[in-house]
Amino acid sequence: MEKDILRMAIFIVVHYFVLWYAGAMLNFFPFYAGDLAICAIGFTGLMLCVVIVGCTCWIIYEIRKK
Repeated sequence: MEKDILRMAIFIVVHYFVLWYAGAMLNFFPFYAGDLAICAIGFTGLMLCVVIVGCTCWIIYEIRKK
């Protein structure tokens, strides 16, 4: 059980960095601004929202499974 939790946590962190890197390669695509830092902040906020939703769904799934 603890191995699954650790594996899922590593999976989330690795995917977060991969997607953030991909966003940087595409100039943080959905966000257009004159300053790249503003685009990065918006993209990071979007990524955090996606991670929070994913973790919430995973927690609800685990609770209902028991």
